[in-house]
Amino acid sequence: MTGTIRSETARRRATGQRIREWRQRRALSQSTVARAAAITQASLSNYETGKRDLPLSTLLNLSAALDVPVGDLISTPDVIVVRDSRLGSAVDTLTRRPDLVSVVTGGGATAAAS
Repeated sequence: MTGTIRSETARRRATGQRIREWRQRRALSQSTVARAAAITQASLSNYETGKRDLPLSTLLNLSAALDVPVGDLISTPDVIVVRDSRLGSAVDTLTRRPDLVSVVTGGGATAAAS
């Protein structure tokens, strides 16, 4: 249960950080975004710091207020599920050797050598 609580807290903080980053990229104040999202500035501050859970309806309103897709606001883990052992081996190799990624994705051997 403790792990779940920690992961929920981490998720809230990561989502809040993304909201803050997008608000700052847009050079908008908390008050301006809060007003556009129909919430208080204090609520937005609590969402940005991960102190409160973010209701879906508010997330949608913030997405619209920031003119950002919802997917850019929520944090998702970087997870790769591999069912083919050969593919799994290739992913492991690329994880250890990021210089090979450009070769595999079509960048050619010269891209890997640079």
